[in-house]
Amino acid sequence: MCESTVYSTDGNKIMEDALFIKIDGENIGLTDILGTRKDINGTIVEIDLDKHAIYVKLSE
Repeated sequence: MCESTVYSTDGNKIMEDALFIKIDGENIGLTDILGTRKDINGTIVEIDLDKHAIYVKLSE
């Protein structure tokens, strides 16, 4: 499978095993393999497909 872990740019884990990400402006909707949904505000700054990691700069 192709799930990824989502981290904030300061290294905090936001969600493990994210399968679906929907971006609407600064709103980022995350859904994991169990269907758990989490909405955060920020900007995706890096996607590392090799490490299955996504980095988000959270809005303040």
